[in-house]
Amino acid sequence: MSGVKLSAIVLLLIAGAVQAQVSPERQAWNSLQKGKWEKSKSQAMKALRKDTLNIPARYVLGRYFFTSANPAYNIDSAYWHAVKAMTDFRTLPARQQERIKRFPVDSLILVQFRQQIDSAGFARAIKLNTEEAYIQFIGRHTDAEQLDRARELRDEVAFIDALKENTYTAFFSYLQRYPNASRTTEARERYERLLFETKTKDRRLKSYELFLEEYPETPYRPQAEQQIFELSTAPGSVATFIRFIERYPQSAWVKRAANLAYHILKEQEELIPAILMTDSLANLRQLEQGYLVPFYKDGRFGFLDGTGAEVIAPVAETLDETYLCGNITEDILFTGNALRARNGQLIYSGEVSELEDIDFGFLLVSDEDCTHLIHKSGFRIASCIEDARVLAGSLLAIKEKSEWRVKTFTGRELPLGEFEYIDHIEQVIVFRQAGKYKLLQAVDAALSADQQQPVFSKPVDEVKRWNSQLLWVKIDNQEGLWDQSFQEEIKPEQQTIVQLRQHALLKSANGVVLWNQEAGRSDTYEVINVHQPWITARKNNTWYLLDEKFRPAGNRVFDSLAFAGAFLLGFSKDSTRVLINDRISIPIPVRATAHFLPGKDSVYYLMIDEGERKTIYNSAGERLFTGVFDRLEYAGEQLFLAVRREKRGLVNLQGKYVVPAEYDAMGMLQQGTVPVLKDKKFGYLDVIHRKEIKPLYEKNLQRYNDYYLIAHRNGLNGIIDWNNKPVTGFDYEEIQFWNDSTALVKRNFQWIIYNFIEK
Repeated sequence: MSGVKLSAIVLLLIAGAVQAQVSPERQAWNSLQKGKWEKSKSQAMKALRKDTLNIPARYVLGRYFFTSANPAYNIDSAYWHAVKAMTDFRTLPARQQERIKRFPVDSLILVQFRQQIDSAGFARAIKLNTEEAYIQFIGRHTDAEQLDRARELRDEVAFIDALKENTYTAFFSYLQRYPNASRTTEARERYERLLFETKTKDRRLKSYELFLEEYPETPYRPQAEQQIFELSTAPGSVATFIRFIERYPQSAWVKRAANLAYHILKEQEELIPAILMTDSLANLRQLEQGYLVPFYKDGRFGFLDGTGAEVIAPVAETLDETYLCGNITEDILFTGNALRARNGQLIYSGEVSELEDIDFGFLLVSDEDCTHLIHKSGFRIASCIEDARVLAGSLLAIKEKSEWRVKTFTGRELPLGEFEYIDHIEQVIVFRQAGKYKLLQAVDAALSADQQQPVFSKPVDEVKRWNSQLLWVKIDNQEGLWDQSFQEEIKPEQQTIVQLRQHALLKSANGVVLWNQEAGRSDTYEVINVHQPWITARKNNTWYLLDEKFRPAGNRVFDSLAFAGAFLLGFSKDSTRVLINDRISIPIPVRATAHFLPGKDSVYYLMIDEGERKTIYNSAGERLFTGVFDRLEYAGEQLFLAVRREKRGLVNLQGKYVVPAEYDAMGMLQQGTVPVLKDKKFGYLDVIHRKEIKPLYEKNLQRYNDYYLIAHRNGLNGIIDWNNKPVTGFDYEEIQFWNDSTALVKRNFQWIIYNFIEK
C-alpha cells in the first residue's frame, strides 16, 4: 500500500470519527446554513424523535421555516416551533439550560427569534390588510408588540368593509364584534340611520309605525313621528289628527295636530273635544267668545279682554284705525308689523299688504315681495306662491310658477304632478292639463302620500257639479252623469241633459227620457214635463201621467194638459177635469174656468169660476163653499178677499162674510188686521177682535205695534190706539218705531225720542 493511499484512509477515518462526535441538531444547523433544506429538516426531526425536549433541534426547525430562501418558508410553522422551544426551555433545569446555551440557544435568543417572527407576521397581515389577516395575527401572536396596532388596523379594515357593504346588518355586526373600537360612535350612527332607512324604505305609514314599535329608543324617533304625523293625517279629517294625538301623546307634532284639528272643527262649527284643548287652545277658545279692546302704554298698543285683563302686551307702535273703537272680534289681529292670534301668538312678522282667509285655518299673507300660505297657529306651508285654495275641506291646492300642486294640511306635497288648474266639486278633485280634465276622489288623492297609486278618471272635456252626489261630464260632445266614484249613472251619449231638481231630462234625436237615481230611466217620449208634483209625457199626440217610477198612472190619458199652479188640467174631447192628484179629480163644467189661488207655504186653493158663481176647493180636493162674487182672491190667514159690485170684503172658509163687502179697497191681511179705503178715506180693521178704525184719515194707517197705529191728518202724523183715540197729537212730519212706549219722531225738521206714554 502506497503512502498516499494510507494518508487518505487515515484522513477519512479521522473525519468520520469527528462527524460521529457532532450532534444531530448541530448537523441540522450546518445543513440549514448550506441551504440543504430537506436534509436539515430531516436531521432536526431525527433529533426530536430521540428527544422531544431537544430545544436546539426545535430552534433549528423554527429557523428552517423562517428562512425566506427555503421553499417551505412558513411564518406560522416557524412561530409554532419558536413558541414551543421557548415553552420547553422554561421547563428545563438550570444545568440543562446552561448546556443548551453552548449551542447557542437561550431564552433571550428565543424571545428575539419570536419577535422577528411577530414582525414578519404583522408585516404579512399589513400586506393582506384584511380583517381575517389581523384576526389570525392577533390570535396566533398573542405576545407580539404589534397587538394594539393590529387591533386598531383590524377595527379599521372591518369598518371599511362595513362601509363598502353599507347595510345596517354590517354595522350591527361590527358593533357586536368591536364594541370598543374608535369607530364605534360613527358605526352606531350609520347603523341607526341605515336601520331607519332600510326598515322604512317603502315610505309607507305602516313601516314607520312598525319601526317605532320594534325600535322605540331609536334616535330617529323624531323623523319617524314626523312621517307618521304627515302620512296618517293626509286625509285632513279631524279623526286622523285625534288618532295621532292618542297614539303619540309625547310627540313634538301633537301641538300642530291639535291646532289643525281645532281650526277644522271651528270652520265646521262643531264642538271641540277635550283632547284638543291644550292650555293654549283653551285660552284662545275663551278669548274668541268675547271681545278685545286696545290700550296704550309707554308709546305702544296692546289689547285687553272684556274683563280688563291684559291679553297682548304693548308691542305695536301703530294700530289699525278700525281697532280704536274697541269691541274687536276678529281672530287675527294686525299689531304693527305683525299678525297675531287673539291669545298673542305671533303668526307672521313683517309688513302685510293683503290678507285673505281661505278657511279651515289658512291665510294668504302678501307683502311687497311674496305671498305666503300660513296657518293661523303660526306655521308656514309655502312662501312666494301665486295662489292657494282649500280642496274638499281636507287638502290644499297651491299655485307656484304658474303650476298647481296638491299638498296636505300639514304641508306635505302629494305625488300627483303639476297642472294648469286644480279645484274641487264636493269630494272630487278636478285637475286640468292641456285642456282636458281628470278627476280624483279627495280620499284617493290623500292616500297617494302613503305610496298608493291614485286612480284618476278618464279624461273629460268638461265637468261641473250636478248635485251633491253626481257630476255632469262631457266627452267628445257626449254628455253623461257620473257618481263621485266615476261610475256611469248616465252613459255619455249624443244628448243634452237638463237638470230638473231631482230629475234629469235627456234630450236626443230619438226623443226625451226622464231619469233619476231611484227610478232609473223612463220610456222615450216626444215631450216630458215635470211640474211638481206632476210628471206628464206625450207620445203619439196622447198625454200621460207618469208615477214616481215613470210608469203611466192608471188609464188616464188626455188630448192635452195644462197647469194651474199645483193643479193639472186634463182635456179629453169635450170634457175638462182638474186633477188634484193621480187619484182625485174634479170635473169642470162647460164654459167654466179653473184658477189656482196661491197662499203661503203649502196652503193653496182651487177656484172654479162660472161667471158670478165661484166654488172653492182646498189642496186636497175638498169643496169648501160656493158663492156669488165678482172676484175672489186668497187674502191669507184662512180668509178670502171678496169683490162684489166693486166693493170689497172678507169671507171665511165657509164662504161667510166676516167683513162686509163695503170698502173701495183693502190692503194685505197681516196678523188679523187689514187697512181699508172708503170714500177716499183710510181706516183699519182688526178682524180677529172685531174692531174698526173707521176710514177717516188721509193716508194709509201703519201698525206701530200690537196696540197702536200711526195715522195721518192735516198733513201730519200722530199715534192712535185701536179705539181711535189719539195717543199723541198730530204734530209730526214722520214717526218711526223705537220701542213699545217710545217713538222716534221728526218735528220741525229735527228728530227727537218721545215717550208717548209718559208724555
